Amino acid sequence: FDGELFLCPGFPVPPDLDYIGYHSYVDERLPSESPGLYSMHPNAEVEFMTATSDALFKTLLELQPRDSSAGEGASQCTEEKVKSVLDDLLEKLPEEYNLAELMSKTAERSPYTLVCLQECERMNLLLAEIHRSLTELDQGLK
Repeated sequence: FDGELFLCPGFPVPPDLDYIGYHSYVDERLPSESPGLYSMHPNAEVEFMTATSDALFKTLLELQPRDSSAGEGASQCTEEKVKSVLDDLLEKLPEEYNLAELMSKTAERSPYTLVCLQECERMNLLLAEIHRSLTELDQGLK
C-alpha cells in the first residue's frame, strides 16, 4: 500500500504493538468525537446541540410559574411544582434487582445469563445514583 492507512479520519493505523502499547496509542491519538469521525455532515453536531438546548430550555420554561408578577408566591409555586415532580419520580423509581436471588434462580451460567446479570448490576448502580441525586435535590428544597 502506498501512503498511510487510517482507521478513521485523523487516526492512522497503529504500528505493531503489544496490548498495553495499543491502549496507550488509542488513549493518546484517538481524535475527539466529531461528526466527521462518523462520516456525518458537520451540521449534524450543530443540529444535535440545537435540539438538546431546545429541550433543556423547554423544560426550564415548563418549571417557570405562569404568572411572574406574583413575587414571593411565584417562587413558592415553582418549588412546589419541582417538589411534586421530584416526589413523582421517586415514587416511580423501581427497586434495585436482588442479584443474589437472581443468581440462585439461574442454574446455567451461559454467556447470555452472565450478560444479563452484569446488566442488572449496572442498572442497580444507575438506580442508586438516580435515587441519591433525587434525594439530594429533595434535601436542597427543604
